[in-house]
Amino acid sequence: MLEASLQHGARFNPQSFTGQISLEYYGNVFYVQSTTGSNTANSGTTPDKALATLEAAINKCTANNSDVIVLLPGHTEAVTSTSTNLDTAGVTILGVGSGSLKPTFTFAATSSRFNVTAANCVLKNLRLTAGIGDVVTAFLHATAAQNTKYLDIEFTASSTFNFVNCYTLGAANISDGCRWERNYLRTADTGQLALAITAAAHNDLKFYDNYVVHAAAAAGLLTAGAAELLGIDVRRNFAQTGQTDGSVGVLVITTGTASSGSIVDNDMKTADAAANVAVPIASKIYAARNYIAGADEVGTVVAVGTLFDNT
Repeated sequence: MLEASLQHGARFNPQSFTGQISLEYYGNVFYVQSTTGSNTANSGTTPDKALATLEAAINKCTANNSDVIVLLPGHTEAVTSTSTNLDTAGVTILGVGSGSLKPTFTFAATSSRFNVTAANCVLKNLRLTAGIGDVVTAFLHATAAQNTKYLDIEFTASSTFNFVNCYTLGAANISDGCRWERNYLRTADTGQLALAITAAAHNDLKFYDNYVVHAAAAAGLLTAGAAELLGIDVRRNFAQTGQTDGSVGVLVITTGTASSGSIVDNDMKTADAAANVAVPIASKIYAARNYIAGADEVGTVVAVGTLFDNT
């Protein structure tokens, strides 16, 4: 069924992909499978002629042609600092499979990472595994990564093997419009930081339905230094962190005071028995209907929400 559904010229909608293929797409389709594929002998245009690596498939894609790369069930791949470069704009990368068959990428060095240097891409249904302690970042937005979507990305770590952060957003505005939806991270490592980190301003960042549990004294979703975050939208996330001072922001940390956007309908848990907020009060981001349980609150909630007028 997969072969019949993804022939060249079919219509394919990656946004609605949940294991079945819907037909709303124009462009090329390339297949990748590590155990049966070959980068030298195969074209990648059908499952039985799959390529062996994601990088080989990206190199065959045409920029802004809505090309799709299908990572077939059971695909595994080791990532280095230079092995995987998302440098073709408008590409969709879809992992097929669940459980142990979900396509898996292992980061075995602290410098291992995906280098993202092209805009308007989609990544969906991938598992990323830390194979060493303190992997600096899983995804590095080096340049021009605007409007990238990360959907159903699962990060696996342990008390000794971890990602310091999962996404590094790079210089100002190169991550504008990026979206994280249904990402999953759970680790007991205290060196794990927020899902995403930046030291520069980015506009219209979106975090929806993510699940983040870590033991560090850091935000769950985004640590942004003094950056201003215009139009940020954070909804329906769960975060549990090791913060002992929840006043700095349980979901988003920024010391900027001219941000805008909304943080609503989220659930949080910290190790702070006193004041907890979803985002620092001075940020000017609208925050409402967020529920936070502190160190002494198990099975109960404390509602926090403050409306700001951004003036």
